[in-house]
Order: sequence, then C-alpha cells, then structure tokens
Amino acid sequence: MSEASSEVDPVTFSILSSAFVSLVDEMVGALQDACLSFVIYVGDVSGGLLNAAGELVAQGTRDVAVHVGALQPSTEAVIEDFGDEEGGLEEGDVFAFNDPYRGGTHLPDMTFISPIFWDGRLVAFTATKGHWSDVGGATPGSMNALAADIHAEGLVVPPLKVVSRGVIRHDVRNLIMANIRIPLNATGDLIAHIEAARVGERRLHALITKYGLDTVLASMAEALDHSERELAAEILRCPEGTWETEDFIDYDPQAPEDGPVRVSLKMTIRHDPPKVTYDMRGSGAPVRSGMNGTHGSTFGALVAGTKYIFPKPSMNAGWLRIIEAVFPETSVVNAVRPYAVCGEVSGAYEKTTACIQRVWAQVVPRRSFAGNFNLEYVVAGGVDDRPGRHEAYFVYYHWHTGGWGGMYGTDGRDCGAAIFGLGILNQSSEVIERMWPVTFDRLAPVTDSMGAGRWRGGAGLESVLRVENTGGVRLSYIADRGEDGPGGPRGLFGGSDGIPIRVVKDLGTDTEQELPIYFADESIGRHGTFYHVSSGGGGYGDPLQRDPDAVLEDVLDRYVSLEAARRDYGVMIEVGDADLLDHRIDVEGTRALRAQLRAARSDEGEHKP
Repeated sequence: MSEASSEVDPVTFSILSSAFVSLVDEMVGALQDACLSFVIYVGDVSGGLLNAAGELVAQGTRDVAVHVGALQPSTEAVIEDFGDEEGGLEEGDVFAFNDPYRGGTHLPDMTFISPIFWDGRLVAFTATKGHWSDVGGATPGSMNALAADIHAEGLVVPPLKVVSRGVIRHDVRNLIMANIRIPLNATGDLIAHIEAARVGERRLHALITKYGLDTVLASMAEALDHSERELAAEILRCPEGTWETEDFIDYDPQAPEDGPVRVSLKMTIRHDPPKVTYDMRGSGAPVRSGMNGTHGSTFGALVAGTKYIFPKPSMNAGWLRIIEAVFPETSVVNAVRPYAVCGEVSGAYEKTTACIQRVWAQVVPRRSFAGNFNLEYVVAGGVDDRPGRHEAYFVYYHWHTGGWGGMYGTDGRDCGAAIFGLGILNQSSEVIERMWPVTFDRLAPVTDSMGAGRWRGGAGLESVLRVENTGGVRLSYIADRGEDGPGGPRGLFGGSDGIPIRVVKDLGTDTEQELPIYFADESIGRHGTFYHVSSGGGGYGDPLQRDPDAVLEDVLDRYVSLEAARRDYGVMIEVGDADLLDHRIDVEGTRALRAQLRAARSDEGEHKP
C-alpha cells in the first residue's frame, strides 16, 4: 500500500474514483462519435487512465476486456522508448502503437497514448484503443488467418510519436496511411483518437483544478490499493489449493494434420499473502498461423477472466499485486516475433478465458458459466459500384453473435456479442446493408443449437450474407470450435455442449462449398452467399432438473424442438393446435420419462452431476 493513498478521505476518494471512470467513458464516447471506422463506432474500443508510472488506474464501463489488459504494457512500452529521452515525453504529445509483442493485441487494434502534465510535471497518461478497419497486410481488413508471420498481417507500429507538442507530424501520419487500404477512414480515426486524448486531458486538469494535484494523485494511488484489498478479500474466501484444466484450438490452419493445439491452465491459490498463480506451461508450441496469443494478450485474458468470477472489485493495476502468471517460452499462449497473431482472440485468448471459467468452476461453481460461443471474424473487401458510391474501395468487417453458456440460476444469453466484448453492440443488419454492397437473406436463432442443462446455453445464430457488388468480394474468416475440431462450447456440471460452427459458400446452389473455419482471400462473386451457423452456449447442470415450464417456453419460442424437449430434458409436451401454439405439458408422462432417463443413466454408469 502506498503512503500517498492514506492522505485522501473516503468521501473524496469515492467521488474521484468515479470521476476517473467517467473521464475514460467520455474519452471513449468522443472517439466513437468522431471515428470513421464502423468497427469502433459499434464498440470495439476501450480507454484507460494511467498514473505517471504507466500503471492502470481506471477503465471505462463499456470497454473490451481484451483491450484493457493491454493498455498498461502498451503505455510501459512508450515510457521505455521515450521516458528517458530529452524531449521524449512533452505536453501535447500523442503516441501511436500496435506492436503485439510489446503489449499490443492484434495489429488492427491501434492504441493512442498521451502524457498529461501539470505545471511541467508528468502526472498521468491517457490511452484509447480502437479496432481500425484496415492496417494493411495481404488481405482486406488485416485479418489473415493463413498468415505465416506478422508481416503478412499488416503494419507493425512501435511506439511512434504522431503528435509532437500538440502538432500532428504529417510525415508520420503519411507513413501510416500509405500502408492502409482506406486512408480516409484511417485518417478520421487517427484524428478521433487524438481528440479523445484531449478530452481526457481537459477532464483531468479540471479535477486537479478543483481538488488539487496532491489529492488527485493520492486518489489514484488509493484506487490501486482499494482494488488490491477488494480482490484479496475475495481470494481469502476461497480455499487454498491447486486446480487445473485444458482446452484446445481446433488445429493450425497451416498444418491441420497436426490436430488440436493444447491450451493448459493450472491455478494455485495461496492466502499468505493472498495470491493467485496461473501456470500455463503445459500449453502447446506456437502455430504457423494467426491463432497464437502474445504474453500481453494472454495475461490480459487471465486478468479479465478473473474479473468474470469476481465482478465487484474494480479492475486496475492493483489486481496485478494479487495475480501472477507463468508462461512457457515461445508457445501458443506466449508467441514472440515474428509469429502471427491476428486471430488470437478466436484462438489462444478465447481458450484461455474458457480455461479460466472451468478452473474456477472447481472452486466457486456458482460464479462460473459453461462454455461460450467462439468469437468469429468476417472481413471482406471489394469495390462498391452502387450508384453514387464512385467505385470506392471498401472493407466490410463483421463479428457474428452466438450463445453464452448457462450459469447457476440463469440461462445463457441468446445471440449475444462475445463474452469478453461486453461493450460491443450487435451490428445492425440495416446499417450494414446501407454502408456496404451486401444484404442479409436470413438472420435467426438456431433451434437446438445450445447445450441442454438445468440452465441451458444461449442460442446460436444462423445468417445468410449475399454479395451485391458487380466485382464480388475477397472474404476472410477466422473462428474456432468448428465441426472438424474437438467440439462446440462445453457444458458444465452435467450440461451438454453447444453445437460447433458451420460455414458454407453458395448454399443450395451448384457451386455449394463447405468452408473451413479459417480461410483467407476467398472470392465470392455477385449474388454469391456466405452461410453461417454460430455455436450455442454450453448448458449448466443436469437437464433433467430443468423446470418443465421453462422447457415449454423454449419450445414455444422455437429455441428447443419437441424432440429435444423429450430427448434432453425428459419433458413430454402435448400439441393441440400448432398454429395457435396450443401446447401443454404432459405432467405424468414427463415424470415417467424422467425416471426412465435417470434409470438408464444409472445403468450406463454415467456420471451424475
């Protein structure tokens, strides 16, 4: 605990700690209002306030978890490169950064970091991070699942001063824009990041003017101490011990014959002092494609995953005094230059968060949830030849929604955004159709896509995307948990798994083609289609304990079929007039069927949750 943190009274600290969060929210809101990348506008964006040492003090209320874990190491990289240099950090400076091996995530996630001064003294940093539509590389959108190294993925930006003492460095800006397919959009995003930094600076200056520098700095220190104490208290309520689990990336897209790639997690809890150690040394070697995670992103997954279990304590650098991690050198969870990483959020990052849920389920089962659908990226590029679009080049970027896992007392969310992107919006099909030459023939929840359970998983989504421009598109896709892998999102405590992902080109035509769950630069012609089914979430608990009325409601809503109601839940439903949804539960039949299913389960020696 710092000495400075004891100098602020509790009321003032409460006000300022909330003000720090509001400051970040204002920065992110300004960035979203001014950006030109649709991806940022719909929420693939985050921000942070950091102290003069580069430690994270506050994040916003709608930030993306994978981003927040990277803000501190990104700022530390700026300090390392410029902190001791004459004129390195000056008032009005803004630094651009996206290097995955020094604290970034994948290359499209551009970070902008600005030092804040007061009376010539460095007092803080602000940071915003947003997913740009394109940062160069071999494929539109810079999401190349088959990239053999980082250089095929796009432009790597080390800490780079893009604004010097309040003035944009046009040579630096021009260098970045020369490597990007849509420089107009990227220029707008760059300016939006810069202006967001100015918002953060003004807000912090206003707080210092009102409360005084010493009080603001003491509150920053207390924010870290307070979070440390809160998380420590949570850990002390857990038993000491060691638990472990594992998950798998389906395969290396460049070497599918090698089979699944292991992600291993061993967790140890100690009380004196309170400490959680995550050991991932059983994980596999790095793959020859973009499913690897770097040290920064994987550590961010561990921290964010812990936040899912303990949502109350504020997550900042105070947590890093409690959480420590051990990684195998040069592995799928700790890739080094030049291994590719563009698909890390679908690969190593997602598997790490899944392992976090499963390992904590052994300790605090009512706080964990079953497996969630795997994040998917759909990125396409082409020429928009619709009237009035002036043959403009476009990059279309879309993440599909899917089902969350069930958890104690709650069904999984249906057709939701990724669990580690809670601030991200489901993208509007109407807006997409207006912005790009594509249309949706179908968007609908998938019946029986979720894992059965006392609390079922959420439903997956079926979609049919149709290409409308004359020249067609070049489409890339990154996902995981497909039909050729170990399976869909896993159930928990007797719940069943969700269905795996499926993607098809030109479904129902003479040119129909089943596609793998990782591909790059696939050509889809005019009026061609991309059919996709996302996973449902895993179920939680014994399906035979689910309330029959809840099963009936799911049948009426077409989330669950009559057959699955009988097979998975042991619920007999009588159908009167199907058009009028005249369904009712056969109470005696349900009681008898459930007894029969339980007896069969016992006879087969199945594990009973």
